[in-house]
This record gives sequence, C-alpha cells and structure tokens, in this order.
Amino acid sequence: MRRGSGVSQPPVADSDSFIDYGALRALVVDDSPGMRNALRLTLSNFGITKIQMVANAAEAIFQIKNRSYDFILCDFNLGVGRDGQQLLEELRHGNLIALETVFMMVTAESYYEKVVATAELAPDDYMIKPFSAELLCSRLTGILLRKRAFRDVYWHFQAQDLEASIAACDALIHNKPKYAVDALRFKGELLVALGRFEEAEALYQQVVSMRAIPWARLGLARALHLQKKNEAAVEELRDVLEHAPEMVAAYDLLSDVCLEKKDVAAAQEALEKGVAISAKTVRRQQKLGEVAYGNGDLDTARTAFDNVLEKGRHSIFVTPADFGNLCRVQLEQGDLEAVADTLKKNKSTLQANPEGQLVMAVTQSIAHTRTGNLSEAAKALDAVASLRADGTRGDAQLMLDLAGACMANGRHEEADAVVAEVARNAHDSEALLAKAKRLYDEAGRTDAGASVLASATGDVRKLNNEGVVLAQRGDYKTAVEKLLTACSEAPYNPRILMNAVWVILKYIDQVGMDEAMIETARTQLREAERQAPGHPRLAGLRLQMKDVETRFGIQRKAAR
Repeated sequence: MRRGSGVSQPPVADSDSFIDYGALRALVVDDSPGMRNALRLTLSNFGITKIQMVANAAEAIFQIKNRSYDFILCDFNLGVGRDGQQLLEELRHGNLIALETVFMMVTAESYYEKVVATAELAPDDYMIKPFSAELLCSRLTGILLRKRAFRDVYWHFQAQDLEASIAACDALIHNKPKYAVDALRFKGELLVALGRFEEAEALYQQVVSMRAIPWARLGLARALHLQKKNEAAVEELRDVLEHAPEMVAAYDLLSDVCLEKKDVAAAQEALEKGVAISAKTVRRQQKLGEVAYGNGDLDTARTAFDNVLEKGRHSIFVTPADFGNLCRVQLEQGDLEAVADTLKKNKSTLQANPEGQLVMAVTQSIAHTRTGNLSEAAKALDAVASLRADGTRGDAQLMLDLAGACMANGRHEEADAVVAEVARNAHDSEALLAKAKRLYDEAGRTDAGASVLASATGDVRKLNNEGVVLAQRGDYKTAVEKLLTACSEAPYNPRILMNAVWVILKYIDQVGMDEAMIETARTQLREAERQAPGHPRLAGLRLQMKDVETRFGIQRKAAR
C-alpha cells in the first residue's frame, strides 16, 4: 500500500466538483528543454501557472523534499540516471509524496502501457505521446476529483488510524458509488495491513462476484496465501495469469506461494516469466537470482544478479549485498577474471560505505585463496575483522562466505564465531543452517560444526520458547526478561524480535505504561520490519502497538 507525506490539517467537506487549477502546484520532469517548455505551455493553457521544471530524477527529488506538489508530470525516459519509474519507486518507498499528489507518467513507449497498468508502483495515470492538452486536462481532472473524494481516507491512513480509514472507505462507498470500486480496493489493502485476512478474502470475493477485476483476484489470492490456503491461492493465480498474463505482481505472489510449498522449480519459473515482462524491476531480479542460486541454476542466477547491477544502477534498491551475490556466483563458476572485473568496475561504489568494503574484502579473501595467494587472503580477512570490530555486518549469505574463507585459511575460531552469529539470527532457517553444515563438512570439521550449530541455535531457541511459554501463562515480566536476553543474543532474528514486541505490549497492558519498555518495543519492531519486510505478523503487532499508544494517550505524528 502506498504511504505518503502527512497532511497538515484535517480534511474538509467537498463543496463541489470544481478544480481550481490556478491554485495547483505542478512539477514537470523531462530531460528535453523543448519538451519541458511545451509541457509548461500545455499546463498553463488550462490554468496551471505554479510550475517548476527539472531535467532529471535527482533534481526532482531535491525539489520534492523542499516543497509539496499537487501534480507531477514525469517523462519515462530521463536520459542518464534514474528513469521515471525508478523515480516513482524512490518517491513511494521514501514516503516523499502524499497520497493526494497526482503522479502522471509521459512516455512514447506504447509497451509501457501494458506494464504500468498492472505494476506494483504504477503512476496514477500515463500519457502516450503525442497527446492533446484537452486529453491531459480531462484525465487530470478525473484523477484530482477522485483524490479529493478520498481525502478522509488518506487523512486517517497517514495519521496511522487504519480503522478510521476503513470507516472512511465505507462512507465513500455509500455516499459516492462512483468511487466504490477504488474504495473497495483501498479497504482490501487496509484489511490486509491489519492482518484481517478473512475479511479481506470476503471483500475481494465480493468484488470478483461483481466483476473479475485482475487486482481483486490478485488481492483474493494474497488473502488466501496469508491464511495458508496455498492450493486455493495457486489456483486463483493461475487463472488470473491465464486472463491477464502481463500482471507481473501475480508472478511475484505465485513465486512466494510456491516457495512456501517448497516447489522451488515452480517459484523460479514464475519469476522468470515476471522478469520476461518487466526486466528493469530490481527487486524481482534480486529474487530470481536468489531462487535460481538456491536451485543450483548458476547461469540464471548470474544473469539475474548481473541485471540487478546493470538495470538497477541508479535504483535505491541496489545494495552492497547485490555485488556480493554476483561475485558469489562467479566464484562458484570458477570465473575469477569476472570476479576481479566486477570488483574493479564497482570499486568506488563498494568503498563508499562499510558494508560495501566488507563485501569487497570477503570476496577478495576467497579469490586470493583460490589462486593460492594466502598472504593477500590473510590481509583481506584482517580487513574484514577490522570492519566487523567497528560493527559492520553483511547479510547472512556473505557471513557464511566469510566463514568458509576463514576455514580455508585455518582461522577456525573466527569461522565458528561467524557461523554462531548467523545461526543465532536465523535459528529457524533450514536453508542457511544446511549451508553452514556443508561448510563444516567440506572443511572436514563435521563434529565441530554440529557443536557450534547446536549451541548457537539451542541457546536462542531455549530463551525464545521459555519466553513464549511464560507469556502464555501470564508471567509477562519474566517473559520480557527472557525474550530481551534472546534479542541481545540474536539482535537480527525477526522471529525473536516480533515475540519480544508482543510480550512487551502484553506486559504494558498488564502493569501500565513503561516509557522505557514502549521505546524498546518500538526499536525491536523497526528492526523486525527491516529484517522481514512484509511479514504477515507485523500488521498485527503494529495494530497492537497503536492500541497501547491510544490507551495511554501517546500521540504520534502522521507519517512523512
């Protein structure tokens, strides 16, 4: 669901359907000076005079961070740097534009129409060049009136009062049937966000019974999946894709369902079909690479990870881990020349932050070990140790790469410490624990590995289980102590973090407000969201947090 900038004052009732274009503030984003001037003239012809023009995504973000706009008209192709879709993704991801803001894409590429209609982060509308001022005015008017109708819905959502936002959707459905379908769509997303999956399923069924709209069927499949009704979800998704084969979000969800069913081949196939339609989406390429790598399909994984870096060069979603993923596959393929080339081409990017430096040092240590240059491998591992001492950490896959490099260089104590850290933070991940076990088996240290893994997972599992049992018995005070100890042992374990949040909130319910405890719960919840974004349990915890804050009169600012 889209979020956006907070509103400064409560909504007011609509007076009529009149749009005061003279009051609108517009931003035009286009790399062509001639086109910018033409668009300015077009907008001024129907009354928009407050127009800011910029040439690229970076300038657009700068302007948007410093002032609000009612209307953003953006070209898809912006020359060097981020394109229009990547700009939109960054704006939505960073909550830089309000839900009320109209974002309209301009493109000469007719194929984009097919993609944008079903994309996860689609603009409010798009215009295929060439277009008339009359058409632009008509389309913009329709969108502005719809957003005006949703003002109450947006206000409550941005104030994080999702229940009130649902009530506003219901009011809109009753009072303005013209917008009923859009209101039902937003309400369905709110129900999912609140963890009310059965209600969401019923709502989407209601919409589908009236008209088999692809987004409603996708929503129905998601609600089924979140209730673990995966067979029904797969059936729904396959039917959706039969009738709307270019609905890329359906392929993403299908891959998630297949992974949960442990049908990894089908999961990869779904992602490959999604990528074939929309190859520039970084997160889809990332996921394809990860799934293909897990399947042992190194060629597909390499292509996907290469695409992440190439097609997503200007995307905010590319992280140092992506460079590590590509190098990992290249190393496994024995292509040391490609590894060296990847590191050389991206040296400045990797050296720009500690995590990138960690990726570079770990990769270099493995490459030097493979070539028999053990002195350089040791230097790279020393650099890793220094970075880790300063608090730098990489993703679990990189840490297991590091453990393997340490073992290959006889640094067994370091390897054991790294594996133990990974195991504590992923004690319920079968895939990661299996990979860790293989490292020990390949190093001829099977018994040592069994001991390290048993100790690391056993400790946090014991603390977690004891905390949950104590909470179930109503001893929330002791449960909090156990789970916070578990969090200190495994500070990046999403399952334990979420359990700690749940127990802290139960404890506050029981004994009353504890400022330190509520702040701890907020910190743990933020980290859980970072480690496991989109986890279905998060919605319930957010609602529980909201209830506690409301009960004790804690006011929080609307999201920006």
